[in-house]
Amino acid sequence: MDTSPNLPDPWRPQQEHGSPEFPDHDVAPNPLAAHHRLAVDSPPPGRIRTPLIVGATVLAVALFGGALYWALPGLLGQPEPAVVGERTVPYAGDYLLGEPTWYLAHSRLSREICETWTDAIAEVAFSEQVAHDLMDPSVEFLALEKEVAAPRNGAAYRNDVVLTHNTWYTQLRDGTLDVRDGDPVGEPRDILVLGNVSAWTLQYVVRADSGIHSLDDLAGSTAVVAWDDPETLELSDLTLLSAGVDPWSMDVASGHDFDTDTPQQPFIDGDADVYVLWDRVENAELDHLERQGMELRVLEVPEEVVATVSRVDASYTNLTVEAGAVPGQDGNTNLLASWETLYAHTDLDEDLAYELVRAVYEELGANAPNERIATVEQALSGVGAESVHPGAARYLSERGVL
Repeated sequence: MDTSPNLPDPWRPQQEHGSPEFPDHDVAPNPLAAHHRLAVDSPPPGRIRTPLIVGATVLAVALFGGALYWALPGLLGQPEPAVVGERTVPYAGDYLLGEPTWYLAHSRLSREICETWTDAIAEVAFSEQVAHDLMDPSVEFLALEKEVAAPRNGAAYRNDVVLTHNTWYTQLRDGTLDVRDGDPVGEPRDILVLGNVSAWTLQYVVRADSGIHSLDDLAGSTAVVAWDDPETLELSDLTLLSAGVDPWSMDVASGHDFDTDTPQQPFIDGDADVYVLWDRVENAELDHLERQGMELRVLEVPEEVVATVSRVDASYTNLTVEAGAVPGQDGNTNLLASWETLYAHTDLDEDLAYELVRAVYEELGANAPNERIATVEQALSGVGAESVHPGAARYLSERGVL
């Protein structure tokens, strides 16, 4: 397990970053509240807001004979950029890696990627940046296409690369991505993939001595969803439907329903059978539970279940992790995953894109010892070949991936 310091997670609010004033976050009503007790008064991270309505309806009809309708639910004081040809070279020659996160924070992973690129590629200096308080992938994708203004001081910037989840990219390409600030991307097909970097997984965590050994055993159980996240609940419900399990047979709640300070506490106290989280394979949530003296087991999500989910949204893929990667599994274990992925505009220089991708799969792992970096074989998991940047395609073809 990862025993590194618990550094800020960019996918959850981090109020120690950014200005002392934080805007309120509007949260849409959760249509699942009639069936589950999940709290929705805190801002959802917004990681996996995928178009599940059609797929969930089809699965519900197939599995239960009825229709199921789901309503899914900065830059501070920088100089003006210089324009070279049609490309904007931001801030005194540095390249920018944009990342949509909360409260002007950035992730450790983005910092490590920038350091790797800066060290590995001559005359290239990359900086990570977050220009918006709210996690807004739409504006970071837009900044790949054209210059946009940072909201705090109006400084113009253009991203060279974006690091964000592939579920949002799926929405960008099919026209369902929520545009919160600014214009939509004019030509989504010009936003291309460089490669996957790190996987996020759906994990059903039980006690090691629990009688729950498979997804089938979750029927009738009590579950707590990490961080009161409606989107994790939606993905969990789709996964259970895909496994032939009625999600409404479970009593799903949040830590707030038990009047506790932490979302894990009901599970620690024994008031819940299952802790459901959406996180990296090794993560601080599991570390925290194990530090409480708990012996845990993470349930396997069978490959055929993931295959059914991926027919709804191809960005979700199987991820096989080795023995010991998750608690309580003595052999290789399959999980449902999506990816943090790197994206660039089609006009990013092909040779530069080649070098960026090469450095990720050949050098990033050594510079990010606490991260589980995708292998080159996983670079295009859940990615269609037609959406790969030519520079990335050239490198991945040399490695036998394309």
